[in-house]
Amino acid sequence: MNGIEIPGLGFPDTFAVKKEVERKSYKLVLDFQDGAISIIESRNLVKELHKEIQDISEDEVESLGTEIADSAYEESRDIHCERCNKFYRPYCRIHPLYKIPDREPRKDEMSLLPYSHQTLPILFRIEKSRLPNAGLGVIAEVFIPVGMMFGPYKGIRVHRKSDFYKDGYAWLIKSGDKKIYIDGSDPQRSNWLRYINSPRHEDEQNMVAFQTSGRIYYRVIKPIRIDQELLVWYGPSFGGEFVETEDGGKPKKPSKNPFICISHNGSRR
Repeated sequence: MNGIEIPGLGFPDTFAVKKEVERKSYKLVLDFQDGAISIIESRNLVKELHKEIQDISEDEVESLGTEIADSAYEESRDIHCERCNKFYRPYCRIHPLYKIPDREPRKDEMSLLPYSHQTLPILFRIEKSRLPNAGLGVIAEVFIPVGMMFGPYKGIRVHRKSDFYKDGYAWLIKSGDKKIYIDGSDPQRSNWLRYINSPRHEDEQNMVAFQTSGRIYYRVIKPIRIDQELLVWYGPSFGGEFVETEDGGKPKKPSKNPFICISHNGSRR
């Protein structure tokens, strides 16, 4: 467009007002209706339906994964979100995982309980399992939504089964030709995850174990009610590494790979 040049100021087009694009804001919430941790736009927050956890910027949300067609799925790069029933690269931007840290025992705290008991988050209690002959178990003190994540599983790193302190508490981590066992059988050298039992059948399962970055984590895949026991089944491969238990031949459960928000987006470390 032609205009009259004003000496020292240039053409009138120079002063065209540019309308700023409105930035969206998001929140990480507990969705009561869905029973899961979710990311929603701030304007969609409904106090009766959502419990706000933290703010998330638009840049953080945009940095999360994008949907991948089943035909383009790559096991080492993509993750399946069970809530959306879709694959994402690298993970779902609507249903991230929310990491709950272990409790840190205070050095001045005097306790007769083993170290593993002392790492238990306040969300749970340890008592006799509801399963027959299963010993101790972990029971929810509050409602636990889908998307909560716990770990890593702690223990002694050993290379041979003969070095186990006690059978039934070890995870085998494989990466290429290398393998190592994480033996959590010693309650003084493991954490509270050692007390979570395995379900007798699929209907009882409410958690799944998975491996990432050479560590074992547990995530919630079904809402866990107050006074309900946590029961974990191990998942399939994750990121090219494989996880299995060493408890005497538990059958492998076929399922799609888990999803995890590895960065600080949607998780508090």
